[in-house]
Amino acid sequence: MTLRPQFLRSRRGMIAVVALVLVLFLFRPGVYRLRNRIAISIGNALGRRVAIDNVRLRVLPRPGFDLEGLVIYDDPEFSAEPMIRAQDVSAAIRFRSLLRGRLEIATLSATEPSINLVRNDHGRWNLASLLERNAQIPAAPTEKRAFERRPAFPYLEAGHARINFKIGQTKKSYALMDADVALWQDTENSWSGRIKGAPVRTDFNLTDTGVLLIDGKWQRASSLRLTPLQLTVQWQNGQLGQITQLLSGKDRGWRGGVSVKARLAGTPEALMIESQLSVDSFHRYDIVGSENVRLASVCSGQYNSVTAAVSDLLCQSPVNSGNIRLFGTAALVAQVPTYDLKVAAENVPVAPVIVLLRQAKKQIPIGLTASGLLSADFHATRTVSRGAQDDASPHVLETWNGTGAATNMRLSSSAAKSATNVTSAAKAERDDITFATIQLALIGPKAGGPKASGQTRRKGHQSDEDEEPAETSLRIGPAELAVSSSAPLSAGGSISRGGYHFFLRGDTELKDLFRLENILGLPGPRPAAQGLAKLDVNVSGQWQGFPAPVTIGTAQLRNVRAEIRGLNTPIEIASANIILGPEALLMQKISAHTEGTVTGTKWSGAVTVPLHCAARTTTASSAAHANLTGPGNCSFQFDLMADELSAANLAEWLIPHAVDRPWYRILNSRSNTTSSNQLSYSPLLALQARGNLHVGRLLLKKVVANEVFSQVEVDRGKITLTPLRGQLLQGTHRGNWVIDVNDAQGVKDESKQGVFTTGVSFHGNGTLRNISLDQVSALMNDGWVSGTADGIFVLEGSNFRDLLAHSDGKLQFFMRNGSLSHVEIPGSPGPLSVRQFTGELNLKEGAWRLSSGKLESNDGDYQVNGTASAGGTFDFLLTSEDEQAWTITGTLAEPHVASVDQVEAKQAGVNDRAAKE
Repeated sequence: MTLRPQFLRSRRGMIAVVALVLVLFLFRPGVYRLRNRIAISIGNALGRRVAIDNVRLRVLPRPGFDLEGLVIYDDPEFSAEPMIRAQDVSAAIRFRSLLRGRLEIATLSATEPSINLVRNDHGRWNLASLLERNAQIPAAPTEKRAFERRPAFPYLEAGHARINFKIGQTKKSYALMDADVALWQDTENSWSGRIKGAPVRTDFNLTDTGVLLIDGKWQRASSLRLTPLQLTVQWQNGQLGQITQLLSGKDRGWRGGVSVKARLAGTPEALMIESQLSVDSFHRYDIVGSENVRLASVCSGQYNSVTAAVSDLLCQSPVNSGNIRLFGTAALVAQVPTYDLKVAAENVPVAPVIVLLRQAKKQIPIGLTASGLLSADFHATRTVSRGAQDDASPHVLETWNGTGAATNMRLSSSAAKSATNVTSAAKAERDDITFATIQLALIGPKAGGPKASGQTRRKGHQSDEDEEPAETSLRIGPAELAVSSSAPLSAGGSISRGGYHFFLRGDTELKDLFRLENILGLPGPRPAAQGLAKLDVNVSGQWQGFPAPVTIGTAQLRNVRAEIRGLNTPIEIASANIILGPEALLMQKISAHTEGTVTGTKWSGAVTVPLHCAARTTTASSAAHANLTGPGNCSFQFDLMADELSAANLAEWLIPHAVDRPWYRILNSRSNTTSSNQLSYSPLLALQARGNLHVGRLLLKKVVANEVFSQVEVDRGKITLTPLRGQLLQGTHRGNWVIDVNDAQGVKDESKQGVFTTGVSFHGNGTLRNISLDQVSALMNDGWVSGTADGIFVLEGSNFRDLLAHSDGKLQFFMRNGSLSHVEIPGSPGPLSVRQFTGELNLKEGAWRLSSGKLESNDGDYQVNGTASAGGTFDFLLTSEDEQAWTITGTLAEPHVASVDQVEAKQAGVNDRAAKE
């Protein structure tokens, strides 16, 4: 045996080798006839039936064969589908085996093969069966010695392979793509292998699942479950969202870099496992921040593949100076898993928990910080018991229990300290939340029914902490919560797998409530208000899909002073009830008061404010006041009653007016070109609202209207009153009015230097019925007219403060049963009486023109035409049926009546018609 190596190194041996190579290269024997022999050689090494479509001889760089259509069949116990299928395979032969007259494969390399790993109904894998059979074959190691006569186990490798997984006859969607696989025999009794590939699912397009690396070594044994083995598993560069979709079929929305390292040693019956799991830059998909949250855990335990049970499980996750531990046992049987697990949290700081929540929940503010310690011990068990008969359905019993506490807990927020609606006095107070000790309790769904009958559910609660949860939940509190100087509130709630629910109850000051909302980042309106509120509020939400939290509940307001956007005066709310729903806030039973320069107003009724409305896009016309953008496609609803309301106060409250320019702007050269006053912009430009308004008494300067009612619609500065009804001057008014402040611009009043007024366009039309002209005379402090009148009017203008002076319109009137006290026709026994007087008055910039006037008097019938100026003087022509004419000039208090002849009357009529045309 020692002569053979010497022979090969001798001159004669070298000549023999060269001659053999030349013969093979020049004459190429019929290798196709060797196909079966090669297949048998590979099959003997693997213990599987092998088929080959075609064989080509390869001499250089190493003698061997190129195989086409290689198929390695599986054990029929697992699958009828081949275990390995490869179109192109390179088989390198051992040259020394040819010298002995044998064909022995040294290396078998496949390119882009398809490999099927199958688990049968008994839980066994075909790969395990292959390894177990090879352990019984007396093959020599892959790198066998020169004098070894036994066939050596070939070095098997595959590049860019696809590894599929099957359970029974069903091919799963899981696979390893672009995998590199190698298998070889190290020593007489040990084998080694490695796999490197990218985990994928065939039903999803996953591109960032990372790389899975498995290095293993195992030894020969009588059965696989007694085989000593060592495995090292690494999962590198995986993206958390892609991995959750890979494992569960859904992208849960979490992001971060996943790294897993595990070491397994022992036998499948007693396999010791040590693992390290870490997630770097953990966050939700829609949260972008600079905080680098790292989650890490170290686990160990013993796994039994026969019973599929993990014992002595211990997982530890250090959190700063604290620690979270999970320990116990679990049986991972697919049909009915069982477990006995305990979780212990020891002095875990609350601050990292808040940071984690901020990366997991979008609404938690960036500036929120916390202090305190958390400790807890929880226990969860799940057992299965069979019925009296073997085929009876198993009875599953789950128990969840345990308690814990958070101590010395305090929340604060830097964002709350800089909130614009917090006054300087409030900023001086501490902007944080302190808790009494918060008790924690883990409650399972079958821990019991509702509480004792004595603890009844309080009326009006949407949910209550006294109710048992529908699923396993962590109950938090209730505990006392203190904000600033207010009395402590009662707070608590629960967290479950499906979602969360928290409540807040008690009496507090509104400024402290807004401070609490700022600290916690809760959505909701925060007007500048002071006063008291009695709260019963619930905040709940779901984890799946990351919806915004839903806030519902009630609040009772008392002695509240509020400044509301859209009003230029504060509101004093004596009392009001608020019902907060998922979509809207309803304020009802309002008892409020607003001050005014003319008279104060008492308000009552209800207002509905929509929530979760997207801000509308700022238009070019409102770019100068972009901060007033408001809800788009959202409308406030109201039903309000006022005891007494002044039109002057209403204009003062709602219409923008001049505001003083800050003194330091005087140094701005650009500002010096304008007035020292600037026009403020009305929040009505950003408001949508509709509802009913009832006013007991409406003051229009000297005119008083009673029982005024209208349906009001406000659409970003456009106020529509349809219809506007009321009792006016012992008669009635019914009409439609539109007031538009969209084009409100600063209009300089020449009579008042440096003062800007507001140009507001308006349009009105309607009817007047049974108006008392005696009341009109009384308002003018001169009894110049008496009787009753009806009218149909149209009026439009651009200055609401001086209605008639800057308006155009017309009035069709019908006067009856009265008199013109200061007008006496020469020859008549007294003042001009009026049975009927009809005509049309046209208004143009404060001047009136009467045309087609017909007056029926006890003295006769007359035609009336003429004008009245904005200054209060008039010039009318009165023509009787017998063609007598009189001019009436002067003022209402002192009219002058003069007779004219027929020619002058006709000429005056021609001139009047020409002026009218």
